[in-house]
Amino acid sequence: MSNLLHLLEDTAARGAEGLTPEARVTLAAALRALQCPEGGFAGLDGRPDPYFSLFAWLSLRALGAAYDRDRLCVYLAARRHDPNAVNALCADLVLACEGQRHPFSRLKWLAALLRGDARAAYGAFLAMLATGRVPSWAARAAWRRQRSLFGAAAALRLPTPRLAAGLVLATMAGGRGTGIVPALEARRCAHGGFVSAPGALPDVLATAAARFAIDFEKASAKDCGRKKEEPTADLVFIEACWTEDGLFGASPTAARGDAEHTFYGLLALGTCRRPGPSAGSRPDAAAERARGG
Repeated sequence: MSNLLHLLEDTAARGAEGLTPEARVTLAAALRALQCPEGGFAGLDGRPDPYFSLFAWLSLRALGAAYDRDRLCVYLAARRHDPNAVNALCADLVLACEGQRHPFSRLKWLAALLRGDARAAYGAFLAMLATGRVPSWAARAAWRRQRSLFGAAAALRLPTPRLAAGLVLATMAGGRGTGIVPALEARRCAHGGFVSAPGALPDVLATAAARFAIDFEKASAKDCGRKKEEPTADLVFIEACWTEDGLFGASPTAARGDAEHTFYGLLALGTCRRPGPSAGSRPDAAAERARGG
């Protein structure tokens, strides 16, 4: 089974490689400026936050930039039992990847799944993916539990990131998830980007999630028959989400950026670049034009 977290990181790194050296330095500096004295990275309220620390950590790794690992791990170790389950899971994930704690056991993941704790199951699943320990039966079990949520009628009401997660899970379980693909494609905007819901404006999170999931399903199916899309419009949209503070914001109208949307910005850029040995040599022509290079 593919290691999903590593694939996410590789895709974001490909996005970072398409930036100019000056842009990478600026972005890394803006991210490092978010690290608080306590060791965690600041959230939207300016205080250290495990959730936003996860995305800052992922972004800096994608950029190949140095970060204060020791201070970050000390902060996250103290948040492993945070009352907020998402914060605790983010802390566990980073610490597991940094070798500061044992990865999740299959038993813990299965227990979370059986008690219907979707967030805990997802977090445990992601941590296991990071260490390459997820068996195929686990993905199939998760998809069997979730499949009914992604029927044709239900899919129309689901937000784009959840549709994307469903498509990835279906693909990992050995299914095609083809019923989800049209619902995702319907969220694509002609002028660039994807919307999170019908009638909404495009945002960088929906764009990154949809593009990554569609590419993941297509690559897993070895489907070369679909029409190849030209990513120029999406590249222009993603570039417009880069704010004056050096970070990516949720949309072109965002007043400031944050660590979470910075990672999704890099991930979205990575989906617009062709993978391969030469991917890091220079930006694609379309990406270069979108950046005014």
